[in-house]
Amino acid sequence: MLDSLNKINLAAWRENPNVAVEIARTIENASWQKSPFAPFMGRGQDRGVRTYNVKDSNPYRPRLKAQLTGDGVRGNADFETNFDNLEILSQTVYPLIIGNSIKSPVKQYTQIEQIDFIKEATESLTDWIQDKRDRAFITALSNDLSNVVVCDKNGTGYKDTTAENSVIEASKKTTKGDVCNVKALRRAIFMARSGINYKNKEAFPIKPIRSNMHSVGGIEVTNYSYLILLDTYQANQLKNDPEWIAMQKVGVRGEKNNLFTGLVGIIDECPVIDMGVWTRMQVGLLNSEISDSDFISNINEQNVGGNLTPPSAYANTQPVSIGFLIGASALVMVGSDTPSFYIDESQDAGRKVVCGVDRLMAIAKAKFENASGALSPYANTDFSTIGIISSKE
Repeated sequence: MLDSLNKINLAAWRENPNVAVEIARTIENASWQKSPFAPFMGRGQDRGVRTYNVKDSNPYRPRLKAQLTGDGVRGNADFETNFDNLEILSQTVYPLIIGNSIKSPVKQYTQIEQIDFIKEATESLTDWIQDKRDRAFITALSNDLSNVVVCDKNGTGYKDTTAENSVIEASKKTTKGDVCNVKALRRAIFMARSGINYKNKEAFPIKPIRSNMHSVGGIEVTNYSYLILLDTYQANQLKNDPEWIAMQKVGVRGEKNNLFTGLVGIIDECPVIDMGVWTRMQVGLLNSEISDSDFISNINEQNVGGNLTPPSAYANTQPVSIGFLIGASALVMVGSDTPSFYIDESQDAGRKVVCGVDRLMAIAKAKFENASGALSPYANTDFSTIGIISSKE
């Protein structure tokens, strides 16, 4: 990242306001380079994280068209005898400005220590922006799950949850030894493709994601699939499953493996990604032992429809890990395309410099309503997310 900053004439920031704009653009680009969400974000409906550019903090309603389900007409029948219904799905999200700043030591001390404060501050603020954004993605995914697969240590690999009244009830069936396994992941893929929920009842199929990134050699690889996101506990459990070990010996190799950071392997054409474990020092997937306050501080309560479900709610006596299968438009990101960067040298009678960054942003899990008011299978349901619950051990 500092290489990019070296191309900017930082010394001219007082006279040239475009310097701050160029720094902001550098921050945006660099913040995505280390993010595991980068390969599947974009403007289209077929991206895992769908982005919308807005200029202000007014409430915004992302829209999505549901699939036409009418029978159409045949032969000489007139169109008006059987019009289809164009179902427009939408949800309301509320962008907020988030920001942070750093104050330098006294300028003379900075010169003695040979620190280029603007460069160092830019790098640290880039890491902060990425951390806040990626944590918001993960808290949004984890909150108020409406569909789930619960891993089981018995032969089926997943629990029968047809009698449970809610996802929380289903996930609380987890006991020690219910580790992540191939059968459970295949069950999640089957549920996504066939459109059934944790009660084994019809819901709606989930569309796969288009993921693309330049591979080695500069060839762009495009892949349509679901993504399976696991924490490190789940990934290690999976690696110990004999069925997984056998699959990887004869599995897909080559170009697809260049699409994603943290790729564990491929199952039924779906990449399995180790997203790490949430800690104070790194972004990763949540588990039930993460404090409720840590979860709440990283989610915008306005964007969850009044239903706040901390990760502790999914566990009974046995701690659980929370992974996901995600498809197209699983997450919605609304806000400015780039952050704003500020430099102020008037602090402490001009002895110190403050560098700050902020951006307009709203992140939510796609959970659409039907704008027409008609009964819809999509109503108040995760549009493209299935939770994967396993014992944290």
